[in-house]
Amino acid sequence: MASALQGSPILVRAARPAISLLAVLMIAVPAGGCWQSSPRMQAPFTLSNGYERHPIAVKQGEALLDLAVSSRSQGLSREQWGQLYAYLTGYRERASASLIIRVPTGSANEKAAKRAYEDVRHAMRRVGISPNEVLLEPYFAKWDPAAPLRLSYLEYVAEGPDCPDWSENLARDPQNLPWPNMGCAMQKNLAAMVADPQDFLGPRGESPRPSERRDVVWKKYVAGESTGSKWSPDDRPLPERATASEIAPEGAN
Repeated sequence: MASALQGSPILVRAARPAISLLAVLMIAVPAGGCWQSSPRMQAPFTLSNGYERHPIAVKQGEALLDLAVSSRSQGLSREQWGQLYAYLTGYRERASASLIIRVPTGSANEKAAKRAYEDVRHAMRRVGISPNEVLLEPYFAKWDPAAPLRLSYLEYVAEGPDCPDWSENLARDPQNLPWPNMGCAMQKNLAAMVADPQDFLGPRGESPRPSERRDVVWKKYVAGESTGSKWSPDDRPLPERATASEIAPEGAN
């Protein structure tokens, strides 16, 4: 009986679907494990917003300027004047704390450093920096013949993200998910190009509105007069609802 069933076509047809299903399951289990462990399925990489996936870090850094002073110098050189003005302009625009000036003491160029400090004070007055914003600190220079005059202040610095993860094959994407480095280069370039990193922390305050012209127009409106500006050559007031031909007559350049 058993030998007769072994060759039966009914048994063979019934066994084939079971064998096929087992083969599919054996292939799907390791494939599913790789799919779940793929970097794209991890939470940080499934974000489609590059600002959230690759944030820009804003922190405080120290802006330094060392002005080397020779013991025989009578003040700052022409190149040092240029460096100083550029540095003080940066302080006016980006500083988040007071300006610190460190003057050497106990050095062979102590007198020359004091003359250079007077030049720095002169430059600060021309730029518009108040002496109340400056902290003067001496430091011991151990008889250094060219001890520098050191200026420093704290400023906000934008640090872009690193973009080292190119592990994904972008030529084949069956999952259609953002790749790990999506938006990273844009964030890194933005951090390098921003003029003021404080803009990443919040919007700037608004300056008071200029109300001179607004008051003039309002007074004319209350008095029933035309509020339009006058234009040449006839010095006539421009209508409040002017057409294109009235603003630029035909044939006018």
